[in-house]
Amino acid sequence: MPLFFRAFRALNEFLDREYRGLLYNIIYAKYFKDPRRIARHRSERAKELRALSPYDDTVKQYAARYDFDWRLILAMMYQESRFNPGASSFAGARGLMQVLPGTAGEMGFDNLYDPEESIHAGVKYLAWVRERFEPELSVRDRMWFTLAAYNAGSGHVRDARRLARQQGWNPNVWFGNVERAMLLLSRPQYAQAARHGYCRCGEPVRYVRDVRSRYNAYVAMNLEEKAEPGGPESDPGGESPRPGDEI
Repeated sequence: MPLFFRAFRALNEFLDREYRGLLYNIIYAKYFKDPRRIARHRSERAKELRALSPYDDTVKQYAARYDFDWRLILAMMYQESRFNPGASSFAGARGLMQVLPGTAGEMGFDNLYDPEESIHAGVKYLAWVRERFEPELSVRDRMWFTLAAYNAGSGHVRDARRLARQQGWNPNVWFGNVERAMLLLSRPQYAQAARHGYCRCGEPVRYVRDVRSRYNAYVAMNLEEKAEPGGPESDPGGESPRPGDEI
């Protein structure tokens, strides 16, 4: 019997055995009866078929103002909050872009649960973080350093760049170089010698990779849209990737 038919028969047997049983009822209640889960998925759903999120227009506005690709900001926002404007973290970060209230206050924002204010605060802070890295870096690597610093702080990224140089790796390239040094900062022997100390640096390494993957997916979904005048086209910060050109 072909594999497809064996699998189909096994699926039917499973449904016959479990339908309306305990396992069925638990799964059904979890995914179709939980009001919080349903509300979360509704909030993540794009209002229009071509939209990437419910916040595309607002993100485009502030991404253009601070010279970012709006799809990169969306990829960050999903990673930070899953498009949930009421999100909060154990560290106190709030809103769609998970900005700390103290940081937001220094920039003139006070209601991080308001979607537009949170987006503006997050993008403005991201632009400030980008300025901590020299413009002579490649557009892409400067952006990856910026993302890592948004997640873990620019001090830890500078420590990782120094450590990369000591290890004989390129301190100006994130993937395969500074990210490797970043992981070393989680080890006591390296953290003790770092200016900014210990870092749970597996987190920013995963963060940058996850944002990059989602950004590439958003670009692939949205290649037909033309760049807005005066704004970066597709690559985070300016360069335009071609179809299939993974960053």
